[in-house]
Amino acid sequence: MGNGVDLFVYGTLMVPAVMVRVSGFERPGVAAKLYGFRCRTVRGEHYPAIVPDSDNWVSGLLYSGLSALELSRLDDFEGELYRRRSVRVDLYDRQCDAQAYVLDRRFVSVLSDRHWSLTQFLRDGLERFLADYPGFDAVTTVSEVRDDDR
Repeated sequence: MGNGVDLFVYGTLMVPAVMVRVSGFERPGVAAKLYGFRCRTVRGEHYPAIVPDSDNWVSGLLYSGLSALELSRLDDFEGELYRRRSVRVDLYDRQCDAQAYVLDRRFVSVLSDRHWSLTQFLRDGLERFLADYPGFDAVTTVSEVRDDDR
């Protein structure tokens, strides 16, 4: 859609506070759908993962124009559980190529049968996620990056 990489997100990264804390990326996303995948909660966690499934689709957001640094921070945050891969997403009036974090097939056993809900996450899981998710320790805080850039 522009300079940088377009990223489809479907879970915790749809929450601006999470996206900014992890990557520093502060621009709004656009509603998008990813066909050919399903989204389920990771067992014992407050976050989801997606896996290929030709009979399903995933709602999410498309963030446009992410820099290499922002993507690198997101890769560190997502860890070994996910692989960033190329996908094709549907927007309101067109399709576009993007990247998305898909569950690495080595870890498919961690996926539950429970659908993941953004509304439920915001109500019941966001506070704990922000306090406890180990992925935050894998990235430098945004303020540290901004201080280093001065």
